[in-house]
Amino acid sequence: MSVDELPANYRPSSSPTSEAKRRCTVTVTQAGWLGAKAAAEAAGCHSISELLEKVARGELCVVQSDQMGPLFDPPSEASPERARVRSRRPNFATLLASELLRSLRRLPKLAITGVSAALILLPLLYVIELTLPDAADPILTGDIPETGDVIAGFDVTDHFRIRPVHPVTGALNVPHNGIDLATPTGTPVYAVGAAGDSVIVDCWWDIDGGGWVADQTAASFPDYVFQSLHLLENECRPGTFKTGDVIALTGNSGLGSGEHYDFRVKVKGTYVPPDKQFVEAALTGTPLPANPRNWLGF
Repeated sequence: MSVDELPANYRPSSSPTSEAKRRCTVTVTQAGWLGAKAAAEAAGCHSISELLEKVARGELCVVQSDQMGPLFDPPSEASPERARVRSRRPNFATLLASELLRSLRRLPKLAITGVSAALILLPLLYVIELTLPDAADPILTGDIPETGDVIAGFDVTDHFRIRPVHPVTGALNVPHNGIDLATPTGTPVYAVGAAGDSVIVDCWWDIDGGGWVADQTAASFPDYVFQSLHLLENECRPGTFKTGDVIALTGNSGLGSGEHYDFRVKVKGTYVPPDKQFVEAALTGTPLPANPRNWLGF
């Protein structure tokens, strides 16, 4: 850009001994112009012209820094006249680049801080996602059992949470995606659904420690899978049943510290905290209302 080095309101001194100043127009880069303005402000000058005049009169001096490199471009041997002109022009682009380099030196510290924060936050976010299901789904707004509760006459020994230590393997921070109840071996497990629902039961072996598992899907709850884990061997009955039919017996197959019943709920493929009424239905055969919004007050 082209800049006028003398202010618009400049007037030569009326003193007979003063020499009239010659108007001069120069062309500088944008970086050079910004650097020059910054240098003038730092020196307490109102304009670049004032800065240059003070330097010329010896009121200000330019100090070279090893970190910034030379403040003036080196002279060119190919053109002495050009070298003479350039040697008077401060290399403000170099000053600006130096400041950028100093800023970049702080980036590794910021990166390390960011990585450390991520390592701390990611496990917490996983726990939040696991323990705080989508509140927009009405089925998840009911009564969620906690350890110490009693459901259908059986004590709740563990609830939906992140276990600090797995009771059998000793693994750390393992998700427990269901509700454990202290049921004796042979306790009946019933088909869960609305009255008269057809309930499809699929039996399979969980190699990750769940033992014999029964997956139930009821006609009134097409997006839900009700799971029963650690069932008694050869007592899971696949096929189509009606709500309230016995579909399995509890046991302690797979990994477990003792005989118990593990009940879980999946909604569209994601584990959610089981509602108390679902657990009661699985252990008593009591039918559920066809529309979950009815019994949740919606």
